[in-house]
Amino acid sequence: MAKLYEEDKKVTKGEAKEVSLWHERISIAKKDQERWNEDSGAKRFIKEYEGDYGIVFHSRNKKVPIPPINEVFSYVQSDIATTFNRDPYLSVNPKAGTVKGAKLWEAILNYYWRHLKTKEEIEYEIIEKDLVGYGWHKVGKTSDGKLYSNYLCYKDVLWNVGSKRPPVDSSWMAHRIVLPLNEIKRLYPAAKGMEGSPNPEIDEDTYKKSPYKDDIKVGVLWEIWDKEKKEIILIAENLRDRFITPKKPWPDYQDMFPFCMYWDFAIPQKSRPMSAIAPWEKQILEEMVIMGSAINHAKRWNRQLFIKGGSIDENALDKFERGDDGAIITVNANMDDSSFKFADFGQLPTDFYMLMDRLQAIKRNINGQPEFSKGGVTKTGTRTIGELQLMQQGNQSRQSRKIDRLETHCENIANQMMMNLKGNFDFDEVVRITGDAPENLIEILGNNYDPVTQSVKFTPQEIEGDYDVEIKSGSTLPLDKQTKMQILEIVGEVIAKSAAMGATSNLVIAWLEEMLDGFDIKSLKEAYEKDLKAQEEAQQQAEEQTSIEDQKVAAETMKRQAQAQKVQAETEIVMQDAALGPQGRTMMERLKKPQSNGVK
Repeated sequence: MAKLYEEDKKVTKGEAKEVSLWHERISIAKKDQERWNEDSGAKRFIKEYEGDYGIVFHSRNKKVPIPPINEVFSYVQSDIATTFNRDPYLSVNPKAGTVKGAKLWEAILNYYWRHLKTKEEIEYEIIEKDLVGYGWHKVGKTSDGKLYSNYLCYKDVLWNVGSKRPPVDSSWMAHRIVLPLNEIKRLYPAAKGMEGSPNPEIDEDTYKKSPYKDDIKVGVLWEIWDKEKKEIILIAENLRDRFITPKKPWPDYQDMFPFCMYWDFAIPQKSRPMSAIAPWEKQILEEMVIMGSAINHAKRWNRQLFIKGGSIDENALDKFERGDDGAIITVNANMDDSSFKFADFGQLPTDFYMLMDRLQAIKRNINGQPEFSKGGVTKTGTRTIGELQLMQQGNQSRQSRKIDRLETHCENIANQMMMNLKGNFDFDEVVRITGDAPENLIEILGNNYDPVTQSVKFTPQEIEGDYDVEIKSGSTLPLDKQTKMQILEIVGEVIAKSAAMGATSNLVIAWLEEMLDGFDIKSLKEAYEKDLKAQEEAQQQAEEQTSIEDQKVAAETMKRQAQAQKVQAETEIVMQDAALGPQGRTMMERLKKPQSNGVK
């Protein structure tokens, strides 16, 4: 690798001043992020996702943890399953290009989407979007020109304070890159004198107690994208007087930041969206307190004990309070009714159950996830089937909005991919078709597609132009039994109506093909294709039969015309004979005889 900076290069005052300015900007943005991280509850929500809610009861100067009700984990996992179950199908439309070019781009982008495992990256972003409020995705090229499409931790992306809609209105954005110190010094000669620092994910106390601090030291770099000057800057956290590499301009094809933000719930006048957990976290904590009280009541507090002082020593009291099975409790007094008395708390109040139901109803109204969407069972004793269907429709309307947000995010990523690929098309000009390619795609690609290797060959000239990427609606949805039944019901109604009207119209055929391609129900699609083929064969046979009948009719017509002409000729001869008489017929017969060459 060529040295971008010589080791003995002297740093100018102007460069040191500019680097110091960028360090100050990043320091301010980092403090703003840390303050938000605490105030918004983002740090707390991540712990709750792991099952750490930090709620305890205090008993005899001891902390008794409350069993967690981890609805945060349940909510996030259900959101992933119902929002992003399958890889999307990227559809490309020409704006100032050709239809064939659009289909080539369609094959290229769908290949790279799966080749780079972008779906796995986005699943991390869904988790952060739910817990923190937003997630980041970055698309670009490595130093050797290979395309990448990666998830970024929300802590690793900063922007200028004052931006309300990053990255749209940001003047600069920075990406934190953490690498081993030795690797940084190997890649960047300007970092020769750089000192390591603790990994940002290791807390200060753990670092201080570690006996092998050198093993956990890293180098922290900041890749800064300055939109005002269209420059890319690389600085190190422990080098405040120099750039790690010379400043370089944005690529010609890059007209926006390479960062895509994914979010669901924006907050007006605030740069960071809101977590999906924040609006109903307090109900979870209250439910846990009530449930913990009920458990404690059943396990130990309904046998609370009064004793004379000194009758039982402290160790024995601890065993009794913990409820240890088989524990031997020693006493220092006579065991009679006057020394011991149990407190009678009675049965668990029914209010506990009513409060639990109310809290659950409040949570459902806020988060929009009924029990059946998380694999639970919804009570049907007090609800009609119609009410359950209304609940399901309400959940679907909210979920549809989330799916729309996800599809928009995927489209932004795909457009970034296309932009980077257009800018430097120096890789092998062959991609493979992944999955089942739609028939219309194969048909338009023509000779560019090899059915044996399932590969698509093309040249840069064939994909020139301006194109727009969109996600085929519904392609990310799970094909569970319920979804399939809904699709079959819709398709059945359309086919029944079409059959009642006679021949299936081209509009209905196109609609069915689009729907079956989008949901990829193979058995139904195969049956549909067989019906179409049978219909085409029947139509062809009917046309051939019609052609044979037409030929028969034409031949019969010609035969009758010939017969009519023959009758007409014979009639003409009879009429002429009648007009000539006997003498005329004799003369005509003489004329018909051959003449002799001799002279008489």
